Amino acid sequence: MSQFLTDATAVAVMTGATALLAGLVSSTPQDSSARYQCDQLIEVANRAVTEVQAIVTNADPQDINAMTQIAEVAEQARESMEALELPDETLQGLQQRFVTMYSETGSASRALATAVNANNNQDAENAYQALRSATDAEAPLVRDVNAYCDAFPATDS
Repeated sequence: MSQFLTDATAVAVMTGATALLAGLVSSTPQDSSARYQCDQLIEVANRAVTEVQAIVTNADPQDINAMTQIAEVAEQARESMEALELPDETLQGLQQRFVTMYSETGSASRALATAVNANNNQDAENAYQALRSATDAEAPLVRDVNAYCDAFPATDS
């Protein structure tokens, strides 16, 4: 059972490592430009990455509570991402992909923690595969965000 936790932790590290989106948040809140909207989206994603990285860095690979903490971060990221009001239709699509990924990551992380705590190898394997599937969506999503948002230069404010 510890192998599932180690593998799931590796997935969490991979998730954190691949999500550092390009660009710094530099637009002003009064700015409703595409750049500002990109920055809002990126800020939520980067916050989730930072929080997951902190959990993974400080967690013992045998501590299943880390998966529960990752689930909580994913659920909070989903809520924060859903709360963004993005008029740009392309960003709305990217936002929805993040919401789906965070929702699936949170559910799979909780399911994995539950299965490991119950010593249910089959459910743990299923949850682990669901977690991998959810996090596999991240790299292409990050590429798509960067490709779109790179077209809008950051401001120096």
